[in-house]
Amino acid sequence: MKVFDTPDIRNVALIGHGDSGKTSLVSAMLFVAGAVTRLGRVEDGTTTTDFDDEEIERKISLQTALAHLEWKGKKVNLLDTPGYAAFVADAKGALAVADAALLLVEGVAGVQVITERVFKFAQEVAVPRIFVINKLDRERASFERTMESIQARFDRRAVPVQIPIGVEQGFRGVVDLLTMKALITAKDGTGAVTTGEVPDDLKDAASEAHAKLVEMVAETDDVLMEAFFESGELSAEQIVNGMHRAFLQRKIFPVVCASAPAGGRAPASRRPRGPRPRAPGAR
Repeated sequence: MKVFDTPDIRNVALIGHGDSGKTSLVSAMLFVAGAVTRLGRVEDGTTTTDFDDEEIERKISLQTALAHLEWKGKKVNLLDTPGYAAFVADAKGALAVADAALLLVEGVAGVQVITERVFKFAQEVAVPRIFVINKLDRERASFERTMESIQARFDRRAVPVQIPIGVEQGFRGVVDLLTMKALITAKDGTGAVTTGEVPDDLKDAASEAHAKLVEMVAETDDVLMEAFFESGELSAEQIVNGMHRAFLQRKIFPVVCASAPAGGRAPASRRPRGPRPRAPGAR
């Protein structure tokens, strides 16, 4: 088993409202990174982090679970937290040891009650956050509407670093606003991504979103702001380095796109009530 030094370890908590797709996103990340050999699905009871019998039966997370993967020479510990009100306090413990958080927001429902609660949890312990607008392949999903709800609740520091290519069932990839390239995901379920040029019908929207991103990055640093005023643009290196610093300082909350599926809400008669069930031997 490979041993990692502390500087090469990242702890990332996945937080958000119930059914926003946290467990499914963890499964997808593990699969794409090669940590598992098949893509686990909530509906099949095969995800890595929902392993408890109660979780498999109800198709929801009842407790924080840990999984890890290796990516670009770093070990990434993923903390999959529950999103239902009765169990969401577990997210506090995960955030206490996290270097950063992925805050999932459903692309159909937008910001919900627990979205705001876990954002405050992360704020209390000064954890940098990335918003993930998930389930963009669902009927009635809207990136624009969800972005509006995020910025209305959490201010303009939430800024897209990607915009989607395609809508609802036609969602097939993203435009990376840092590189201004299109990233198209293969339809064969392998998770393979092809890099190409920005589609013609998205060039104007991508250019506008890129300009807003550059302006936001420039606002976070006096040196970058001066460079921006002089040329009206920043270099790719300035944008990436500036974004990195601003993210760690919580001056910017990057927003990305995803379509990790969720298993669906458990029927009301089977939703958990009362104290959280504990695994044998747990304290």
